[in-house]
Amino acid sequence: MRREVYKIPSSFTNKDMEIIVYGHFGINFLMFPITDDDPYEYEKIGLIEAIEPLIEKGHIKLFSIQTNNLDSWLNENIPYEERSNQHYLFNQFLVNEVKQFIYDDNGSPVPIVTCGAGIGGYHSVNSYLRRPDIFIGSIGANAFYDIQWLSKNYYDENCYYNSPIHYLPNLEDNYWLSFLQSQKHLYLIAEQGNLKMINQANRLGEILQYKKIEHHIKIIDCSIYPNDNVNKTMLTSVFKLRI
Repeated sequence: MRREVYKIPSSFTNKDMEIIVYGHFGINFLMFPITDDDPYEYEKIGLIEAIEPLIEKGHIKLFSIQTNNLDSWLNENIPYEERSNQHYLFNQFLVNEVKQFIYDDNGSPVPIVTCGAGIGGYHSVNSYLRRPDIFIGSIGANAFYDIQWLSKNYYDENCYYNSPIHYLPNLEDNYWLSFLQSQKHLYLIAEQGNLKMINQANRLGEILQYKKIEHHIKIIDCSIYPNDNVNKTMLTSVFKLRI
């Protein structure tokens, strides 16, 4: 299996950002780390090993990226205004530099599905809903969709435009809605018994239904795999659907 590590010099984050590529061919997935910024996290929990047959057969191709959560919302040493600005810069890095890296690696523009669990699930779904002209679908596992899980009591314009449960109800622009309403690969996954994450998925699901945006909510019983990582179990189940 191809596994190559690259460093992208970013003009937005002002540092080299790591990205790990798994595979040569297949549907392109952009993966966001679960807890902080570590692009190796999906290897550590065993997800890459679990779906390696799909990668080797050319069904899927993964790009696991470094994020900047530790420089933005998880950085308790800077004001919330600066944390919000760092999130804005990360979005610019994503839709400019990461997108171009994926296109270059494939030799041409390609459809991309975003994917992640935890805080990565938030970034995954938010990035897709913000830019459905770039991304064709998303998987969010045990994720929240309200920016105030990160920003607490701080809320500015940038927070609004990064909080799906806030901006999506007000989205009326037919250009953006037409993208979202024509695509079919949005998966909101939650662990059975995790009521907070189930509520977040259902809350966003209600908005998506009102906006006539196709989506799939999956509640997964992870207890049948007692020795496995919860996020690995949930994401593996969706990858095996072979979107």
